[in-house]
Amino acid sequence: MTPDGPRFIEINSDAPAGFGYSDRMARLFEELPVFREFARRVQVSYVPSNDGLVRAVAGEWHSAGRGERPRVAIIDWAEVMTRPDQELLREAFAARGFDCLLADPREVEVVEDRLHAAGAPVDLVYRRAVLSELVEREDEVAGFLDAYRRGLCPFVNSFRCRLSEDKAFFAVLTDESFAHLMSDEERVFVSRVLPWTRRVTERKTEKGGEAVDLVPFILEDRERLVLKPAHAYGGRSVLLGSETAPDEWEGAVRAALGAPWVVQERASIPEEPFPVLDPDGRDLAFASLKVNANPFYVAGEDVGAVTRASRSSVINVSAGGGSVPTFVVG
Repeated sequence: MTPDGPRFIEINSDAPAGFGYSDRMARLFEELPVFREFARRVQVSYVPSNDGLVRAVAGEWHSAGRGERPRVAIIDWAEVMTRPDQELLREAFAARGFDCLLADPREVEVVEDRLHAAGAPVDLVYRRAVLSELVEREDEVAGFLDAYRRGLCPFVNSFRCRLSEDKAFFAVLTDESFAHLMSDEERVFVSRVLPWTRRVTERKTEKGGEAVDLVPFILEDRERLVLKPAHAYGGRSVLLGSETAPDEWEGAVRAALGAPWVVQERASIPEEPFPVLDPDGRDLAFASLKVNANPFYVAGEDVGAVTRASRSSVINVSAGGGSVPTFVVG
C-alpha cells in the first residue's frame, strides 16, 4: 500500500498459501485481551478465507454435474514449510463435511482409471505442489501427471493458471507494444496499479513516455529497479538495485539476458511498528518492519487477506519474514 494507492507487484496464482494460517491467526488474535479491548473501542471485522476456499474447490465438483460430496486430496510435497497450513485446510474441509486427506504427489497412482492418493481413491484434487517443481521431478510424479492428463478428476488449481503466475505477465500488461489490446480506461487503470515491468532483453521500449534502450537503462537506473526471475517463488533470487553493488547488478543483468527474467520499477515499501521477540524469546520490543498486503481471491470472490512483515525489503515468509492476519477497521 503506497501513498498513491495500492501497487500490485506480482500475482501468485499457481499454488498460493496462507488461507489456513490467516484464519487461525485471526482466531488467536481475537482471544487476546489487548485485541478485545481494541475491538470494544473500535469497529473491527475479519473476512474469513477458508469458507470461500472450500466453496471454490467444491464448486469445481458440482460444476462437473457430480452428486455426492467428493473425497478431497490436498496434494503437495510432504516436506514443504507450508504443510501446517495445509493441515489447517484439511480440518476446514472436514468441518464442512468433506472427507479430506493430505498426500504427496509421489504417493499418487492410477488404479483402474481412478486417481488414488496415499492409498485411497480420490474424487477431487486441490493442488498445492508448484508446477515448476512437478515438471522438474516428472519421473517421480508420473501417476499424478497421468491423472491430470487423462482428466480423471477435477484439479484445483489447473496447470493453466501458470500463465498468469509468470511474472512476465505484468510485462505484457504494461508494455506499450500491447497497449492497443486495452481500452483507454483499462490503460489508465493498469498504469495506476501496476509498476512498469519488462522482460530483460536487448530492445528499445518506453519508460514514462520516453524511448529508452532497455539494457543500458537497467544498468544506469539501478537504484529504482528490481530484477527477478519470471518463474521463481518465495523471494528467490530477487535483486533490489538499491541494495545491490553495481558490478553484481551488471553481472545479474547480463545473465538475465539468457534466461526468463523481468525488471520492474521498485514500489514504495511501507513500514509499520510491530512487537517483536528477541532471538532468546524473552524480551519484547517494537521494531519497524516492512509490510505488504496479500489479498486472496478464489473463483472471483474476495476472501480476505494476510499481511506479511519483514526486516528485509524482499518480504516473504520463505525468505525469513512473518505474517499477521488482516482486519478491517471502521
